[in-house]
Amino acid sequence: MFYGQQRKCMRSDEWRTMKGLMWIHTVWPICLPFTFILLNFKSSSACGPAEYRIIDGCCPMCSPGTCVHIHCTELIGSSCSPCIGSTYTDRPNGLIACTSCTNCDPGFGLMVKQPCSPSSDTVCEPLEGFYCTEPTKDGCKAAQRHSSCKPGQYIREKGTPSTDTVCSNSTGETYSDGSFTSCQPHTQCDTLNLQEINLGTFRSNSECGPQTSSNIGVILSVALVVTLITGIIIVIVWKNSE
Repeated sequence: MFYGQQRKCMRSDEWRTMKGLMWIHTVWPICLPFTFILLNFKSSSACGPAEYRIIDGCCPMCSPGTCVHIHCTELIGSSCSPCIGSTYTDRPNGLIACTSCTNCDPGFGLMVKQPCSPSSDTVCEPLEGFYCTEPTKDGCKAAQRHSSCKPGQYIREKGTPSTDTVCSNSTGETYSDGSFTSCQPHTQCDTLNLQEINLGTFRSNSECGPQTSSNIGVILSVALVVTLITGIIIVIVWKNSE
C-alpha cells in the first residue's frame, strides 16, 4: 500500500512538448529584440528607387519642387510641402528641407542666366568681360576678368565667356598699344612731307611734325645758290653774244 498521491510518469511526446515550451519561454524574450531589428533592417534596406529610408521602413519620395513635411506611416503616405523662398529640390527626394538656391555673386564675376525655381537651381554665367574658370553642367561657378594685352602686343584671340584673351607680340616695323586686333605699320613721315620727330617702336607709332626752320633755310639757301648760278650764266652768255 502506497501512502500519498502517486506521481504519474510523463510520456516521451509530452516531454518533447514541455521542452519546447521551456525553450520558448526562456530564449524567445532574448531573441525577440534581435528578430525585430533584423526584420526592420531588411525592410529598410529593401527600399525601392522611388522610396526613401526611415527608421521603421521605407516611405514614398516627394516630387521635385517639394520636400517631406511628415513621414509616412502604415496608414498614410508621406506628406510633402512645396519649396518656398529661395529654395528648391530638382529630383524626387526624402529631404525634410529644400536646398538653398545658388547666389550668382558679381564678386566672383557672375550674373544670373536662369533664375531659381522650386524645381531647379539658379544657373549662373560670366559677366561681360569675364570668362568661366569653374564650369558646371549648365552654367558657371566662378569667373575671372579677361586678360588685357600690354603695349607692344595685339589681341590675337578675343576673350569669350569660356576662354581668356590671347595676346601676341608685334614684330618688324609695326606697333600696337595693346587694344589692336593686329599690329599696325609705322607712319612714314617723309611720304607726308613731314619731319619724323620720334621713331616708331613696338609700343607706339612714329611721331611726325612740320618741317623745321633750319630745313626751310637750307632749302632757301639752295634756291638762292641756284638762282645766282643761273644769273651768272645768263650774264656770261649775254656778254659773249655782244
